[in-house]
Amino acid sequence: MANFSRDEAYNLLTSSDHRNYYDSWAKTYEQDFANKTSYIYPELIAGLMKNWIGSNNINLADIGCGTGLIGEQLRETNWIIDGFDISEGMLVEAEKKKVYQKLICLDLENENEYPKEKYSALVSSGSFTLGHLGPDVLRKTLGLCTIGSRCLLGVNLEHFEDMGFQTLFTNLQCENVIKNFEIISVPIYNQLNNLDDKKSFANVCKFEFIGRDNNFEEL
Repeated sequence: MANFSRDEAYNLLTSSDHRNYYDSWAKTYEQDFANKTSYIYPELIAGLMKNWIGSNNINLADIGCGTGLIGEQLRETNWIIDGFDISEGMLVEAEKKKVYQKLICLDLENENEYPKEKYSALVSSGSFTLGHLGPDVLRKTLGLCTIGSRCLLGVNLEHFEDMGFQTLFTNLQCENVIKNFEIISVPIYNQLNNLDDKKSFANVCKFEFIGRDNNFEEL
């Protein structure tokens, strides 16, 4: 029986590595990781989005949706939710939750695979971190936005500065691509042994998309 772990996942190097690893882990991911670690990160981000959007109707893109842990928390909304992930195996598990309109298997590093559809909201937890998606991909995902899109994108605190996410958000504000930028610190796990442990917290980056740069299509 294969052993899977967060630390092992952080050491993955290529898109193919990610696809194969999570395809193999998909069926037991929630049991092995989410349940065992009291992983509340997706629930907290979903709650923040519900508080922000309220009763408004939106179409939302769940970036790196995995087994659908965010979508599951949004079941009672009337939103149209599409999920994006590199792992077909994870999307099979997400489909079982019956909350997504579409589940799209693609490599988010490759803009040529992006759909033409634009979304009024973007959300993500656990994807923007070491060994997964970097700031260059985060910038690319903004190409899925319409003007005024509301975004809540979680970035693991441990790597927020050293991977360049902080610099990215500074640049996006200077370029007038986003506005009303705010960082909300949330715990990743329900049980914390050390409040100073950066591995246990995430910066949820809250902002509105207002513009474009040379990497975005005209909207």
